Amino acid sequence: MAANSFAGANNYYIYALPQADRLAILNGMQAAGMKVLRTLVTGVAAGQKLSDNIAVPDLEANGIGNYDDTVLNLIDQLTVDAHVRGIKLLIGMYSKNALQAGDIYGSTFGVEGFYTNPTAINAFNQRITHILNGHKNALIGNRTWNNLSAYIFGLEPQNDRSTWQSHLSWICIAAQQIRNNVGDRNQLIFTGGGSAGASVQPTFFGSSCPAIDVVAIHDYTELRFESSLSVNVPDPFPTTGSLVGSGRTANIDSNVQKINNYKVPGVTGNLSATPDPHQDQDYEARIRIQVNGADWSTTSTASQATGALTNAPFDFSASLAL
Repeated sequence: MAANSFAGANNYYIYALPQADRLAILNGMQAAGMKVLRTLVTGVAAGQKLSDNIAVPDLEANGIGNYDDTVLNLIDQLTVDAHVRGIKLLIGMYSKNALQAGDIYGSTFGVEGFYTNPTAINAFNQRITHILNGHKNALIGNRTWNNLSAYIFGLEPQNDRSTWQSHLSWICIAAQQIRNNVGDRNQLIFTGGGSAGASVQPTFFGSSCPAIDVVAIHDYTELRFESSLSVNVPDPFPTTGSLVGSGRTANIDSNVQKINNYKVPGVTGNLSATPDPHQDQDYEARIRIQVNGADWSTTSTASQATGALTNAPFDFSASLAL
């Protein structure tokens, strides 16, 4: 097989950053040969990780089904900025952090009810439909997101879904709703990922969950679940991070090397244009793009090495095409 692997990065609030910071991240990604940027349709407070991002309301901050497209409009601009740099987006429809923090879905249905209450499931399905088939990108000919395969690499129902080993059918239902709205199979559907080995579930394979194209695997410590990257797992797609500390640079490099051993693509923890404040446990490895920065230099070099790998077990070339 002639397929190449590739690398990418995360930033869940990049669309809310000042233009200079947003473009600095995208320019760094381009220079490193990264092909995919993963972000989320979620509201954010100002000053995420001590950055200068603006506050952005969630899509349904004013009530379920009452859509405020501010976040979508900002992602529209990000979509264009990324595209001219050869980067496509992987977009999550929602974040578990908003749910667990008691957003409109959490306060109405509770965390458990969000995944099991038929009314909640239907409301979320309508959210998906609005994002993909209702909202229009005014910067790209007023086209809906389901017609932006040249800009959008993939879609996922939710980031780091709660209670990963229960209610797995919710992922399949939400994934099917995405596919119902996106006819182009080159816009891939991801599971959204969960904690390491729990990301890989038999439910996702075969006829029980037909809309899923790619299994996302999240691991924010050392990459301990290498078996999850086996080529026996259909289209694994890891997201990695590393605990801040003196060994982080070496750990970032080690994680990428482990992923590269299987020649599968992956995205690293959140890239930043400002210094990492090292808040909380900071497993997501907010890597500042800076000249002579050890973490960024390692990440950039590793990304280029990933992109140079040939004979990868999975061919993403059609979905990466601009």
